[in-house]
Amino acid sequence: MSTALFQHALFGYEPIVDRQRNALAMRVSVAAREANATMATLYAEFAAHRAGAGGTLALRSEAPIGEDLLALEALPELWIEVPAWFVSTETGSALVARLHAAGFPMLLGGRPDTPLPAELVPAFRMSIIHVDDDRRLHKGLLQAMQLQPEVKRSIPHVNEGVRTIAMMERCFERGAVAVVGWPTEDALQHGGKANSNPSYATIVEMMGMIDRGDDPIAIEKVIRRDAALAYKLLRYINSPGFGLSVEVQSFRHAVMMLGYARLKRWCALLLATACKDSNLRPAMVASFRRGIFLEHLIGAGQDEQLRDEVFILGVLSLLDRLLKRPFDELFRNLHVPERVRETLVERRGPYMPYLRVVESIEHGPDPQLPERLDDCVMSLAQCNQAVMRALTAPDLLAA
Repeated sequence: MSTALFQHALFGYEPIVDRQRNALAMRVSVAAREANATMATLYAEFAAHRAGAGGTLALRSEAPIGEDLLALEALPELWIEVPAWFVSTETGSALVARLHAAGFPMLLGGRPDTPLPAELVPAFRMSIIHVDDDRRLHKGLLQAMQLQPEVKRSIPHVNEGVRTIAMMERCFERGAVAVVGWPTEDALQHGGKANSNPSYATIVEMMGMIDRGDDPIAIEKVIRRDAALAYKLLRYINSPGFGLSVEVQSFRHAVMMLGYARLKRWCALLLATACKDSNLRPAMVASFRRGIFLEHLIGAGQDEQLRDEVFILGVLSLLDRLLKRPFDELFRNLHVPERVRETLVERRGPYMPYLRVVESIEHGPDPQLPERLDDCVMSLAQCNQAVMRALTAPDLLAA
């Protein structure tokens, strides 16, 4: 990503999560900061740098939307978020109709002041409405179900601004097909003890792979997706009962040291306490996403041990809240790499700047990101490249 656009743009991302707690798409917000940046230049760059990659991205930016988009090829898995105010203008309305005819997938950003013309309704896959602007959320349930036809929605809607599980459930109850982001903090705070355990589906998948004799590399990919499973495996393999002279700090090494028969027996023991709270699934995927992003941020040029360590840092970075125990207690019986322990327990050390970059991206576009990247001796271009690679990583999409 050597273009001026990606050298100066600020990115932020958050998933669009449906009722089943699966990500329909990743909403990528871009503050271009280039005077000549347009939605077309953004779209072209994203199309070029995610060539052949899976996963749906929804682009959101204040960059102007113009006819230059029509010169580009529309991609089914690259959506454009169009502000409601723009669609309400004569120019915007006409352009949206042409973009729809050309095959560009679009989202409607915000609630229009007046109903859309009937011919424009099919142009939008979904509308994104902030919870503060959603009239259905501020009525009683009976009132919401009896809304007059003139205010009945004909475009599936998504709510943003959701900060609690209670509000998320209310959004789904009132007809939302998804929410933007996830109330992770509230889910982690109010989840029960069983929520700290690995996913039942992940354990079953792993046992099937063991039965088939799949390669340890493939099994490692499954372990990487589940922070609780990763933690328990490293703790188990490094327990005194194994009598290992060297600590195992790589998931692949753990699989090979344990052996398939012993690994399957251990998985069977985990099934009884597997996580049954679907509200924690997006949080577990978020921790995996952090690991993937940090791995790409460090880059392929670094040694394998360093990449493994920052990946483990990302995967474990939410574990204190998932398991409802402080990091110093968690790591009392689990010896993680010293730089990982220093970062998560003491919030300092050489890896702390990388964790702050992750936090900026998740809450971005963040004006503090360039300064945080300076602390890592990295450029925005490197960071944006890592974002793109992380969001379309096959392992992450499988999660």
